[in-house]
Amino acid sequence: MILKNRIHNAFNFYKNNFININSLEISNNTIKFSLKTSKNLNDFFMQKTSFIEYLNIDRNLNEVPEGILIIPILCNVLPVSWMFDSTIVINELDKTFYESISRIKNKYSNLYPKCDFKGKLLVKNIIDYEIEHNEKYLSFFSLGVDSTSTIINNIDKNPILVNIRGSDIPLEEEIGLNYISRKLTDFSEEFRLKKLFIKSDFRRLLNTQNLSNKFQEQLDDNWWHGLQHGMSIISHAIPYAYLYQISHVLIASTYSKKESEIYGVNEIPCASCPSTDNEFKFAKNGNVYHDGIENSRQDKIRTIINFLDDNDKNDYLHVCWKNTSGKNCNLCEKCSRTIMGILAEKKDPNDYGFKVNDKTFENIKENINDFSKNKITNVLWVSIQEKFLEDKNYWSNDKNIKWFLEINLKLGS
Repeated sequence: MILKNRIHNAFNFYKNNFININSLEISNNTIKFSLKTSKNLNDFFMQKTSFIEYLNIDRNLNEVPEGILIIPILCNVLPVSWMFDSTIVINELDKTFYESISRIKNKYSNLYPKCDFKGKLLVKNIIDYEIEHNEKYLSFFSLGVDSTSTIINNIDKNPILVNIRGSDIPLEEEIGLNYISRKLTDFSEEFRLKKLFIKSDFRRLLNTQNLSNKFQEQLDDNWWHGLQHGMSIISHAIPYAYLYQISHVLIASTYSKKESEIYGVNEIPCASCPSTDNEFKFAKNGNVYHDGIENSRQDKIRTIINFLDDNDKNDYLHVCWKNTSGKNCNLCEKCSRTIMGILAEKKDPNDYGFKVNDKTFENIKENINDFSKNKITNVLWVSIQEKFLEDKNYWSNDKNIKWFLEINLKLGS
């Protein structure tokens, strides 16, 4: 069926700076959105339609009300509204989520004091939907270090594994998407966990390059990492959580309290932070928990290694965003950082999804200054170096590591 907005004529007052989500179409397991924007925002959208397909569900999305179904598209455009002081116009929204928006917005404002978070949200019908409070969990799972650690630490809760096709790997890269799907399926079967695959073109909606160019100075970050990925990813689970009455959504932390302290702040600014994610509420009893802030990336690597070793499993990690085949490229900053983190635990990265040889370390040595020059990633590289230095004598004669013990990685020192 098609649910069209019946927006009051008074909303036309905002026609010079608006985002109007003017239609929402449901077909079995797919939601299709259509929106209109004022001309001043055209350069910041690549398309004016978007879809989300829930690939392996056995119920119909028609059972989910419009005020819940609209949350994913709304979360993708809310930051645009805030930064451009635009008005979003929609027909219906869940009351609990509506009330959480102002809190989320305030938390982002605290993270980015150089930004002026404004904008308005006009909703014709605010409806108090409700799911039961229960102990059902779902958790986003990309097979990366953060999400794998969260799954392991919460495995006693039997979380449903949620993976979004089109988030890390583009939708057109079928080889890579299928590879990740197989790896995730293997993991779910090995540990008897249910899985949900979501197909979405949400990363094609916004022109993130233009948005990054415009707001780089205020954010000191790009649009995707700084403002978009947190709410955009979380919100994809909400229609499913409502449909299956799941009241707990887990999303893995990127940075720990310790890493934030090294950085010199209470929270490293990011689109997905505990202060923002934990304010995300829906359908009265639905909540989001930003999991793992007590654990550094090195702690998470240790958790994963110990768990896989205890269960006689390996080769599950996928951390690379550069290689669209689904496999780790073994050369980029994130692959290199993870390789070194595994090695610092005195384990062979070749056993955990990587292909490592002498050339791997030559690449790291050649690129370490570029890898660690960013203030945020520098914190993570310094932590790896500190782990190696805990047993300096063990590594001092290793030609591939000796140089890493001696290099000064700390910025400004």
